Amino acid sequence: MKIKLLEMPIQSMDYNSLNSDILKLNPKVRYAGIYQTGNIQIWEKIQKGITRLFDKEKTNDTLIHAYMRWRTRQHDSEIIGQPMYSITKYAKINRLTIPANRKALLMVNTEPDLEIHEIVDDIIKLIEKYSDDPNYTPRTVYLG
Repeated sequence: MKIKLLEMPIQSMDYNSLNSDILKLNPKVRYAGIYQTGNIQIWEKIQKGITRLFDKEKTNDTLIHAYMRWRTRQHDSEIIGQPMYSITKYAKINRLTIPANRKALLMVNTEPDLEIHEIVDDIIKLIEKYSDDPNYTPRTVYLG
């Protein structure tokens, strides 16, 4: 009798360290979270002294919805190119979503008075630092 072993995806990117380093970029970065699609796991870090706006369950729902929106953005990619990142400004936070790799979406929330576009390049450099893909750029990732 043959026994088939299930292959579990190996996470080689250090999501916890990536999230920690993102929080260190600026004290007005409130939150960094990563949603991994293959095994539906979430890694998150919250800036010290910050009160959560969402409980853990609502945060998980938000990350899943962010992933679904990201997939929608890819719909017209053959015409206008792959999305690199998205920034949304809310009354209480600014939010950046960007692929961390082919199976993970990063979401970063900041205080509303921090212009998140000022730290996007620094966040991309951190993703590159922790990437398991030596050729990572937001332009080459198709989150699937």
